Amino acid sequence: MNEPRKTEHLTVGDLPRSFMDETGRMLGDYSVALGYMRDGRTDGFHAIGSGVLVSRGSRFGILTARHCLHSLGLDVRLGPSGSDKLFLVIRGGRGLVVQPQDVVEHLLVTPQSQEFGPDLAFIEVLPGERLASFKAIGSFWSLDKNPVEIMEAFGTIGTLLASIGYPGLYYDTKINGNSVHHTVHHMTYYFAIGKGDVFERDGWDYIESTCYYGSSHELPTSFQGVSGGPVWGMQTRKDKDDGNLTVLRSALIGITFYQTAIQSDERRLRAHFIKSIYDLAWRNLG
Repeated sequence: MNEPRKTEHLTVGDLPRSFMDETGRMLGDYSVALGYMRDGRTDGFHAIGSGVLVSRGSRFGILTARHCLHSLGLDVRLGPSGSDKLFLVIRGGRGLVVQPQDVVEHLLVTPQSQEFGPDLAFIEVLPGERLASFKAIGSFWSLDKNPVEIMEAFGTIGTLLASIGYPGLYYDTKINGNSVHHTVHHMTYYFAIGKGDVFERDGWDYIESTCYYGSSHELPTSFQGVSGGPVWGMQTRKDKDDGNLTVLRSALIGITFYQTAIQSDERRLRAHFIKSIYDLAWRNLG
């Protein structure tokens, strides 16, 4: 879905459509489109971003960007004293309505700036019938893995990455009496780690990708709604006989949270990287 970007090991523009479709479906099993509905309000469903299903120890839930739940003019209230229901779209377009008492929000970090956050939150799905529904529909990625090993396998220059999310540009909600119909578009954007794409600031690590808005592209004019979505690293193999590309291994390596303005036909997407999502963000979790 992007113009060619060359690295030492890969030309992203040469990825076959069949490979992109297959990996989009495979990695999409972990992805979530986030929305909420507020009791006592008549303006219905509100799309707020993306997320990824994860587990950490005995906890299961959704890792996302904090600003998807709390930003200017937005304060989603979850938990036993909350008043907001979550409306989630998971694998295959399946929708789940989650009552506020079925989840607890953990604010993993305190943001210092919009551009660099840190910007992460964890919506824990409490044990019970609702968690069983999640497990029956989606897949949870374990964050109990060693971040050093993930970095060595998926954090080097030339590694193929896929950023997944649900651009708000493509949300459409229609209410007809008691019937609510949501149209949500799932996007997978491919790129490769280039020199200077991974960096640290105030102890947190980040990865950036460049989106090219040339004369021909399939990129949305805004990535609003993609925030909170996962970035996946992939190890691939190309068959010598038929040229087919196969994913050997994949790993969650980032959470997208910020987009720059388009300048000179380019836009940068910024995500928290491996150390942040496997280690740093969880140090204050009780």
